[in-house]
Amino acid sequence: MCYATLLNDASKAVRQISPCRGLALTATLALGLATAGAAYANAVDDGLAALEEERFEDALSHFNNGFESGEADAGFYLARMAELGLGVSPDPEAARVLFLAAADAGSARALNRVGLMHFRGEGVLQDFETARALICEAAEAGDRDALFNCAGMLAEGLGLADDEDPAEAASLAFAHYGTAAEAGHIGAMNALAFAHLEGTIPEASFDAASAYFEQAANLGNPVALYELGRLHEAGLLGEGDLVAAHMHYNLAAARRHPDAGEALARITDQLSSEQLRMAQRAARDWTPESATAGSTSIAPDEMPMID
Repeated sequence: MCYATLLNDASKAVRQISPCRGLALTATLALGLATAGAAYANAVDDGLAALEEERFEDALSHFNNGFESGEADAGFYLARMAELGLGVSPDPEAARVLFLAAADAGSARALNRVGLMHFRGEGVLQDFETARALICEAAEAGDRDALFNCAGMLAEGLGLADDEDPAEAASLAFAHYGTAAEAGHIGAMNALAFAHLEGTIPEASFDAASAYFEQAANLGNPVALYELGRLHEAGLLGEGDLVAAHMHYNLAAARRHPDAGEALARITDQLSSEQLRMAQRAARDWTPESATAGSTSIAPDEMPMID
């Protein structure tokens, strides 16, 4: 059996990883081969709940039990904890082995991560064709981070075969972005917003661009908040509204957008005392919507948006 056994005591987590065989991954890897046993049907949910409360030893235990019972995504989360050093010391090699094992067991999340290893050249040769095959296979299985990553590669023509049509690949990229956005992926919302704003998507629409930015901003995303500030400042959302621009720049700056502080200072100099009170009150009263169910303290594993 290929799994991680995690032994915890009061002071540390000791990780013992058994030898894993048969972990070779190809673009035709079948997904969904393993299902969780009834006893551990909620192991991933229980583990994620423990992560949210930073009960890392409990999370490790839940994920380990789930993975031992055949719940493939539990192995992905074990690997992410090893990779990020949550409850254990960071261990990239242990994480790599666990990602491979979880992907071999049928985790689309882990398959996406293995694809990213090939995209980035992490412990393997950088190989965009292999990365695209694995990531896009995970996307076809419905993983939203993989949908975003696959879309990015297709949009940029990375990993395409010699006989593939870049225009068809770009069309599929926008479809994947749309599916990921519907699933609550903020990066995909922003990608579609920029595509509509810049006219790189068929039937580009400014209304669609602003709507996608609003959707991402409502979830607290600093990029979308900053872009909405720019649109308000430029008067592209109707008559120029510097109070609304200030509010959005303020929220973006609080979330450490690299350009928002300068923009905030610029608008501050243009507003009256009363306007500043209005803008700052609006920022204080603003609250983000709840993120899509399933988000955790483990950051999504995805490629940055490719320029």
